[in-house]
Amino acid sequence: MNNIQKAILSGMICNMIVWYELTLFGVLTDTIINVFFPSEDHYLSTLKFLGVFAIGFAFRPIGAVIFGYMGDKYGRRKTLLTSVILISISSTIMGIIPGYKEIGLLSPVLLVFCRIVQGITAGGETSINTAFTIEHSKDKKNLGFLGSMKPFSGALGTLLCITMIFICKRVTGENYEIWGWKLLFYFCFFLGTIGFLTRYILKESLAYKTNKYANNLAHSPLLELVRNYKRPLIISINLGIAQNAIVYAAIMFYNISIKELVILSISVKDLMRIVIQVVFAASAVLFAILSDKVGRKRVMIPVLIMLSLIGTCVLPLLSSVNHYVVIITYLLITIPVGASFGMYGSIICELFPTKVRCIGVSLANNISAGIFGGLSPSICMWLIEKTETKLAAGIYLTACALISLISVLQIKAKDRKVDW
Repeated sequence: MNNIQKAILSGMICNMIVWYELTLFGVLTDTIINVFFPSEDHYLSTLKFLGVFAIGFAFRPIGAVIFGYMGDKYGRRKTLLTSVILISISSTIMGIIPGYKEIGLLSPVLLVFCRIVQGITAGGETSINTAFTIEHSKDKKNLGFLGSMKPFSGALGTLLCITMIFICKRVTGENYEIWGWKLLFYFCFFLGTIGFLTRYILKESLAYKTNKYANNLAHSPLLELVRNYKRPLIISINLGIAQNAIVYAAIMFYNISIKELVILSISVKDLMRIVIQVVFAASAVLFAILSDKVGRKRVMIPVLIMLSLIGTCVLPLLSSVNHYVVIITYLLITIPVGASFGMYGSIICELFPTKVRCIGVSLANNISAGIFGGLSPSICMWLIEKTETKLAAGIYLTACALISLISVLQIKAKDRKVDW
């Protein structure tokens, strides 16, 4: 196995770990509420959970600055070894923390601390991992494919999470709600160990070594980014707005519309989660490979046009009383969303030189995901409440898609900085 194959494998495993752990916290909503936020007022308990969930997103831009700086200053490999350890330990501890009934207020406080550490490390890990994988390419003809390994492996991580939950429920039976769910968090330590070992045997990326030996690294990556690379940073942030705003809004409306739908003893909601991840992963890889053949812009532009056209009507369709309309709509929008995510990593990695690539990519990705993705469901709900129509929220999503479309149109051939 050559170094590029090792980089792909390691990147996939470590990104699977991150998405397994992030998905786990979201899927176990009811269990976490009962253990850490017990209350007779379920609405209040849910709000507390959502607040803790949002904290992870809020700290991701901070993690982007910290780990992005480390990645550009001290090397990608060392930085990523640190991040995979921290995110795995913080996730494992979530399963060890005693519940509110045992230690009172200290229980949710410790949970919040773990979410902060998880958010900070995820802010650096996911983006730098993409740059690290891409920078191993020698001929630089497959950067789209390499960049698509992030959303592809992210989908695999989500599927792993769903599979492990199913196994734990079957194995622990009635004890699942008591202690069985904790095994899912303990599994994070095992995954983290594998991730650390696969990354430990890797060499530093070709791009970083080339620029390091040429003394072409910034003394202060953050200052260098702010002074000389504001334009690519703004383009990269805006480019990620469409996919993040639409996907998080769609997930929320899908979950609200589809409660418990069982056909032939099969949970349609759980089955669709699996199908959606498969479609998302396939779309990400296939469109990224196509972008390697014909050019990133030529593929990204029609994808964003499609997202802008469906943005206005997607929420009314996802709110339909007909479950089949909701399911088909959710399935269809996954294709352009997956395509957008599949190309995003390679596009923004190409906009930054090696000396500021980690901090540039990390900041752009986490600002667009953390702010526009994290706030999108709340903004949509607020617009619907104020205007009493889902059309207003749809127009907002279309506006987000148009911002991304305008951004990709600003990218010129001279903006491509593949400097190794």
